[in-house]
Amino acid sequence: MNSELKRIIPAMVSYVNDHSGYMTKTKLLKLIYLFDVEYYRANRKTFTGFTWKFFHLGPWAREFDPILDELVGTGVLLEGQSTRPEYDTKFLRTDSPHDFSPLFASFREESPLRTVLSTWAQSSTGEILDYVYFRTEPMEHGIRNEPLDFSVIPEDRPEKYNRPASGISAKQVAKMKQEFANRVGALQESRAAKDFEFTPPRYDDEFETAMAKLDAAD
Repeated sequence: MNSELKRIIPAMVSYVNDHSGYMTKTKLLKLIYLFDVEYYRANRKTFTGFTWKFFHLGPWAREFDPILDELVGTGVLLEGQSTRPEYDTKFLRTDSPHDFSPLFASFREESPLRTVLSTWAQSSTGEILDYVYFRTEPMEHGIRNEPLDFSVIPEDRPEKYNRPASGISAKQVAKMKQEFANRVGALQESRAAKDFEFTPPRYDDEFETAMAKLDAAD
């Protein structure tokens, strides 16, 4: 098991609460599972090191409860009962902000958790359970009461970008380039001629008188 998980979990709870979401024990477990799925996709191993199992409503790991009990027992996580009667469960929170970015050595390791939290922080537990059960590869291939196989997760490879063809022939492209160059050249010549256009000087009476005196002197 990854020892950093005891610091990651409070950061997850803090992030969800700070982004107008709520956190319960079940929601936290499923978010950790989703984190492991996306972490495996990028790094070909899970972050937690949990032994995930297809159990009841989805993925479950026996390592989870002892960690959560320890964090609650030491006051790192706080439990509170909802004031709304329809929520018959305990909600998790932290008494201070926690940031998970410093806990990762690189953005490649941090990115899976950030993606999961930004996607699911405000979602209900039911929405997450539905996605986890039907839309994640280990569960899609899973067998009830058996360990989940993360190796069925395909590696995330970005597609190579290829510029789509315009359908114009090379001869047409060359002609269009030449026409464009001609237009640019004509525009530059027009501007140059305008910039250096000679404007005849305007002579006043005083200037004419002075010139007349010079002519008489000659």
